[in-house]
Amino acid sequence: TCCLAQAYKPIDQNSEVKFAIRNFGLNVTGSFKGLNGSIIFNPENLAASGFNVSVQANTVNTGNNSRDKHLKKEDYFDVEKYPVLNFTSAKISNGTKPGVYLVEGLLTIKNKKKNINFPFTTTSVTDGYQLQAQFKINRRDFNVGGNSLVLSDELTVSLKVYAKKE
Repeated sequence: TCCLAQAYKPIDQNSEVKFAIRNFGLNVTGSFKGLNGSIIFNPENLAASGFNVSVQANTVNTGNNSRDKHLKKEDYFDVEKYPVLNFTSAKISNGTKPGVYLVEGLLTIKNKKKNINFPFTTTSVTDGYQLQAQFKINRRDFNVGGNSLVLSDELTVSLKVYAKKE
């Protein structure tokens, strides 16, 4: 049993999927809910580990109703047509330090797919793991935000995912 990869379920209410982007020179932060999918993880068997997780696009929340409405429209997340944002890992490997891992995979937003990679850390918690990561993506790679000149191209995504043993 040492090396079997264990199945976990991301628990939405105990997790955070956040983003930050500069707009008109100000930092705007927001979040997504509806985290779902599967997490297979064993630090002793990274080859058998993998993630396939998604969030619901229409849950985008920046604390500003009119902005959130705008973000759900076609030039941003187009939530009617593309209801989920998805990440599927291709490979998980050891990072530069113990307890740090590197994940590579496909991020899909608005049916635009891009290979990304980022480091993440894990902490053992009751019944599972807390996974944490922070990485940058370019919104233009996913056709989000059109040609807005006041909106920064780069945004930072912060993840805190509670993965509960299934």
